[in-house]
Amino acid sequence: MMRIFKYDLYRMLWNKFFVGLGIITVLYSYQLMAGEIVLGIANTAPYSGWSYGMFLAKMLPVLLLSLLFFISFLYSEKEEKVREIINSAPIDPRRLGLLRCGAMIIGFLCITLISIIVSMCFYATYFKFADLSQLFLPILITILPAMLFILGLGIAAGRIHRSLLYALMFLILLFSLIPVPYALDLFGTTIYQAIPPTLSLGADGEPAFVIPASVWIGKVVYSLIGIILIILGLTRHSTTQLSLTVSEQKDKDSEKQAGNF
Repeated sequence: MMRIFKYDLYRMLWNKFFVGLGIITVLYSYQLMAGEIVLGIANTAPYSGWSYGMFLAKMLPVLLLSLLFFISFLYSEKEEKVREIINSAPIDPRRLGLLRCGAMIIGFLCITLISIIVSMCFYATYFKFADLSQLFLPILITILPAMLFILGLGIAAGRIHRSLLYALMFLILLFSLIPVPYALDLFGTTIYQAIPPTLSLGADGEPAFVIPASVWIGKVVYSLIGIILIILGLTRHSTTQLSLTVSEQKDKDSEKQAGNF
């Protein structure tokens, strides 16, 4: 089982596609930091939680597109051939699905980590700031719900038809440009731009990084929907695989009986 996990991870991380994604992530991360975040967001410091949250929100479309590309590997023509070989082995389909989800999540986190490293190098170079612990909450609330939601949505879309994954990529780019209410803001651009001016300034002249309850509720709902879609996708996959196995066994038994006659 672990060999399959390592194989899937190797396919995602050790190819020209991942290298290209890494280069795009580095360039876009630096462009955002040097062109927009360096000025600060909503009159906050460039290294405040609000400014860093906006950086992550602007990066999310690129990061989520990467995740959808990883999911598309699971439904490629080459994968269909590999799946036939794997299905002939005595492997629990649910465990296999979980391992593949784990591989996709690791691939996504690797791309995200590249972006974070670029941003921290920028902070250390221009502001002598390197305290990542102060930015943990923006990372958590921006990255985790979006990852779970798009992972679940991508698995559900891919099961219906592979082309839906590419339609979903277009929708991600489209909705990242549309202002939405706080609770529905998956990316966070509205949240990090509009909330700071409504808060009072602290002793350091900065508004505290305080997230409204409606935002937390929205992020939890997105996360739960994503988890449910992932579970349903894995359950349907395992049920399909079990049905195929039973059908194949019946065909073999029928062929044996026919041969005996």
